[in-house]
Amino acid sequence: MKKLLSLLLLTGTLLAQANNIWTINPSVYSASIGNAGIADANVKNLFHNPAFAGLKQSHQEVTYVDWLPNLTDDMGYSNVQYTSNLGFGSELFYFDYGSQTQADAGGIIIGDFEAASYRIGVSYGFDLKGWLFGARLNLYQHRFLDDIDFGMNYGVDVGVHKQFNNTSLGIVLKDLGGDQEFLEQTLELPMSIGVGVKHSIAIKENLKYNLLLDVKMYDDWNSIGIGNEIAINDMFYLKGGYYTEAEFDVDYITFGGGIDAGFINIDLAYLFNDESFHNETVMLSFGFDF
Repeated sequence: MKKLLSLLLLTGTLLAQANNIWTINPSVYSASIGNAGIADANVKNLFHNPAFAGLKQSHQEVTYVDWLPNLTDDMGYSNVQYTSNLGFGSELFYFDYGSQTQADAGGIIIGDFEAASYRIGVSYGFDLKGWLFGARLNLYQHRFLDDIDFGMNYGVDVGVHKQFNNTSLGIVLKDLGGDQEFLEQTLELPMSIGVGVKHSIAIKENLKYNLLLDVKMYDDWNSIGIGNEIAINDMFYLKGGYYTEAEFDVDYITFGGGIDAGFINIDLAYLFNDESFHNETVMLSFGFDF
């Protein structure tokens, strides 16, 4: 599918949208729980809270998602994550906008081009008397027209996590950083503060129920994610949740699950709302623990 864009539309609409992709949750593990993961201490939730690098677990994960399948057939993203037992973590998030067709202000087609954005993140975390602390440096880049130099932007995330008996709390500040300039415009990172809570209930010896809530506050909008999970033998997971961005009329129900077989694990998420662009979005990731 090709989208007709003038240079004015590209720099006005597409770039504003491009900066918002940094808020997309690449963690399939948490996507099925309403995108809640700030307080869920798992290295798979490193995107939510860099403090989880302090879990010092060796883990590798690969994700690919066809994004907004009801709107286009060539848009999607990939995410590759690595964490080590030394407290370091790294992530590469690559978003492909697909093929674009450029037109000038008069509507004359100039040609086709490929558009993409990517984020490279490097994290470090540590445990201090039961508290997990972590920070991440992100480098951001947009690649659109060859004759427009966007330069590379940066942002810093900091997070903390603490377990209190059966309840845990997570707090994170994201995208503290500089502005990106292009042409005569300035693009600001979507800075936010997020708070997450997780409560666990042991139903039986090998059966546990988890309830999670994330609230993220941006400059002029908020998001809420709530979900629940049933963990069986810490190996099989059934999940469900709800996510909303009220200011943008975005909301959807999430379903999914996962299998953790030790050295290999698989997570699946499905986003559903037949009146939403996100309807029938399927997310799948494969992880390896060595």
